[in-house]
Amino acid sequence: MIAADLYYASDAGGLQQGDILLAGVSRVVADDNFSPSKWDQLDAQAVLLNDAKPGSNPLHVFAGFGLVMVTSHDCQLEKEWNRRRSELLAYGLAEEEAEAAADADTSLDRTFVGSPLIDPNDLTTVDRGNLLGGRIVGYLPVPPSEDGTIPESVVDLTYRCTLDRFDVVRVASLTSLARSQLRYALVRLDALRTPHLDLEVESVIGCRIEAATVPKKDPLTVRLHLDDGREIVLLQQPGEPQGPSARTSLRN
Repeated sequence: MIAADLYYASDAGGLQQGDILLAGVSRVVADDNFSPSKWDQLDAQAVLLNDAKPGSNPLHVFAGFGLVMVTSHDCQLEKEWNRRRSELLAYGLAEEEAEAAADADTSLDRTFVGSPLIDPNDLTTVDRGNLLGGRIVGYLPVPPSEDGTIPESVVDLTYRCTLDRFDVVRVASLTSLARSQLRYALVRLDALRTPHLDLEVESVIGCRIEAATVPKKDPLTVRLHLDDGREIVLLQQPGEPQGPSARTSLRN
């Protein structure tokens, strides 16, 4: 786990990937209201929605409130805002006027995806050392903040919910190093566990894959070693945005 002084950033700027927020979370459950014990603290309220789905059975929703990490990439967080800003600049507005007008449009980029922080002690089926060392797929360790607002936690990336940027409160932002760990954890969960990927790649390139390696210095790069001696870079580390966000419409 990264030390707190290398994990948390002091200059937040606009909403960005890795931000830790106070937010509501919710999920749909089956009629038996099954809930994994690790989510007990998140499932504070059980709600029945009687007319939300066809048939006579109601829709069951569990909801709660807690710390959540932004998992959407920065490009998605400002896509509509940047498009509107460019349109306004093309119409002849000055840069400050275009940004102010885009900020005033509260419909832009309202939603994003986040995952809740949970107590590592609630995960009793995995080794705590491996969990806090970032070696368990689906979880990202979070060190306690120096001011005590964020306890030692793990982000449960298997729990994903859609949030509204005007219904959250930012608690902390992450450094580039910590954000890279988040991206690696997301890639491990979503993109590097496809069992038939090697067969699909081999059929495309016409060579057999002898090995796949992940360099320690660049964990988001996967190198495929082919039987003819060549190497293919399967995935490269996503870059940081160019400079700080210009957007200011996040209500802290």
